[in-house]
Amino acid sequence: MKAIDKILPWVFFCLILALCSFGALMVYSSSVYVAERIYSGNQYYYFKREVMWLIMGFGAMALMYKIPIDLVKRLAPIIYLTSLLCLIMVFSPLGVTVNGARRWLNLGFLRFQPSEALKYSMILILAWWYERVKRESGSFVKGALIPACIMGIGLALALAGRDLGTPLLIAVVGGAVCFAAGMKIRYIAIGAVAVSGLGYYYITHEAYRVKRIMSFLNPMDDPLGVGYQNLQALMAICSGKISGLGIGNSLMKMEYLPEAHTDFIYAVIGEELGFCGCAAVIGAFFLLLVIMWRLVSKIDDTFCRLTAFGITLVIGGQAIANIGVVTAMFPNKGMGLPFISYGGSSLLFLLGACGLFLNMVKNKPKVQLTKRSVVSRTSAR
Repeated sequence: MKAIDKILPWVFFCLILALCSFGALMVYSSSVYVAERIYSGNQYYYFKREVMWLIMGFGAMALMYKIPIDLVKRLAPIIYLTSLLCLIMVFSPLGVTVNGARRWLNLGFLRFQPSEALKYSMILILAWWYERVKRESGSFVKGALIPACIMGIGLALALAGRDLGTPLLIAVVGGAVCFAAGMKIRYIAIGAVAVSGLGYYYITHEAYRVKRIMSFLNPMDDPLGVGYQNLQALMAICSGKISGLGIGNSLMKMEYLPEAHTDFIYAVIGEELGFCGCAAVIGAFFLLLVIMWRLVSKIDDTFCRLTAFGITLVIGGQAIANIGVVTAMFPNKGMGLPFISYGGSSLLFLLGACGLFLNMVKNKPKVQLTKRSVVSRTSAR
């Protein structure tokens, strides 16, 4: 088992590389027609940008792999406060509204979604806090109230940008990190009720969200309106059958399926590669998460273990949410498929987080070696 544990980080990296390479191929295949129409015949527009973001993302991964963990610990509060500041700046002239939601920040040289940064900064600040109070993680004030306030501020700012899916994912991941850190179940239950009530309020007080729920329950109520995207996605997957129509042969990507290269790229995978392609993607994510869980279980340091655990949940939760939406298991909510969907800021932060994950796994043997050395010295005396 020790030999297997040594190669698991490499398998983890190779899986990410394979998913990203496959994603770039599918982004090109699914975006050809929309790119030609919008960008004057430049069918490679989205593909080139995806490759550019991949290069930047793997650069971020290399940087986060090399950064000292102690420095990450010291910077965790600053990273969290910076992500909150970016969320506030969304409502300044630098903010950009897309499809009625104000979620983007345009800095001139870079345009990104601050909520993507919040996913990981929230994990870092919770891990940082619980390492400081690990002996009191079961208390109400230090173990529940303060972490709830930390999460609440970030979630409130994310919700203000009319984004519900990302805050919901952050709330679930944050709650799981708190539970893993030692928060008592009754406090977790109270938080779950509060989040559920808040989610119900936000859904029922926005007409378009109510329509999405009704469309999810019965897509045929409005097949040319709210239910159109989900029905087209299901048609794409069903038309792929077992082996698919072949790479590049999708019909739905000819602008019959909205957001084919972003949130609904899994439907194009189903159409072009069939059940085999869909199953391979699910299998790759399953293997990735099993490897991450195995690596997390070997980390002794509280900060590193909680951070790595949170990153694992973000990847797994987002993959499940995306595939669930495309296959009509969940209501429609904009959330890309990790490593595969087109999306610059999402890919950049995700690959950076994976580099940090590997960094924390890499530091595990050093902690164990130190412990063995101490034991050896004690025995020698």
